[in-house]
Amino acid sequence: MEYRIEKLDYEIRIVGQGKSVSTNKASKTISSLWNNAKKDGFTQKLIDMSWENPKCTLESLLGVCGKEASISEDEFIYFMGVRYEGEAEEDMETLIIPPSTWAVFPNVTEAWKRLYSEWVLTSGYELVDLPCIECYYPPKHKPRNELWVPVK
Repeated sequence: MEYRIEKLDYEIRIVGQGKSVSTNKASKTISSLWNNAKKDGFTQKLIDMSWENPKCTLESLLGVCGKEASISEDEFIYFMGVRYEGEAEEDMETLIIPPSTWAVFPNVTEAWKRLYSEWVLTSGYELVDLPCIECYYPPKHKPRNELWVPVK
């Protein structure tokens, strides 16, 4: 499995909205959340906010999965947002993730399929109690998306 390690020595401040997701229906539900966010203008609002910090690490639409990388609950909060240093708007919340080390995979779908069954078992890394972050980049960006997994 292709990946790289990124060590971020600063906190990540993400502004957006969280929704409760059933773990066993996560893939379908999360896809639906993004489709609805696009229809109701929330995605565009996030994109507009992200232009204020266009060249930062994780400069994309972000999907933050739960509170820890080893999602073991029946439900978790899926947080849709962007890195943003300004004040959160009234209908949004702020999520702060402390400095940490990340295993970064170039394809969200493939990474989720193989993360727990292959990579965690053979990589020599351990998951830490921080959420995984899905990054969805602009159309011409390579790769199109990445999964950031907190490790030690």
